[in-house]
Amino acid sequence: MDNLLIISCIFGKEFKYVHQSPDTKNSYFFTNNSELKNEIINKGWNYVFVNNVLSDNIIISSLQSKYIKFLKFLDDYPQFQNAKTIIYFDHKENVSNATIEEIKTLINNNLDKSLIIRQTPSIKTSVYHEVSAAMGQSRYVKNMDKTKKFIKNILSTNEYSENVRVCNTGLLIFINRENIKELLDNVYEKCMEDEQPECQIYWSIFSQKHQNNIKEIKWTDIKNIKRIDPIKK
Repeated sequence: MDNLLIISCIFGKEFKYVHQSPDTKNSYFFTNNSELKNEIINKGWNYVFVNNVLSDNIIISSLQSKYIKFLKFLDDYPQFQNAKTIIYFDHKENVSNATIEEIKTLINNNLDKSLIIRQTPSIKTSVYHEVSAAMGQSRYVKNMDKTKKFIKNILSTNEYSENVRVCNTGLLIFINRENIKELLDNVYEKCMEDEQPECQIYWSIFSQKHQNNIKEIKWTDIKNIKRIDPIKK
């Protein structure tokens, strides 16, 4: 597959290890923690340093990671702008070469779409289901009042519905990113504005106007992938 870019990232001081790269040519790992450089290179990734403030505040570092997830970094790293297909995944997703081959097949079968995303493994059919699930993590709880206010206000316009199949943003397969740039920007900007790293809530809202460009698949449709913490090897 021509012009393929595979990306993942870690920001902050909390995490020390990364998974093995799915390939050594097209895979780039972004971080603002230079102490991870050897770990990243030893696992077969191309190392990319991001000159953002290094913090041990999990909210700050989680928000910083959205810069990669929602492709804002492309504005600052022109060497990646020619990438046609971009596969992003969170650092806890263990993605192998076999996973990438599965994803390539999915892409080839959905060339009329701009993005492929997995639905959450548990069935969530309301944005409020995602809010409830988020309440178990302190980094999401802190500014949830802002998020709830946003949900209430935007639903009151009757342009969006609270009833939506929630998707998981831990793996994003970009086929034509320009067609969904508005969606990516909206989610990123709202995360920053509300200081809320729980981006799946905002995705559940803003993605509703982009459904024609999005292919949602079941959590189990990609077989060769596991979400586990990387360990020292």
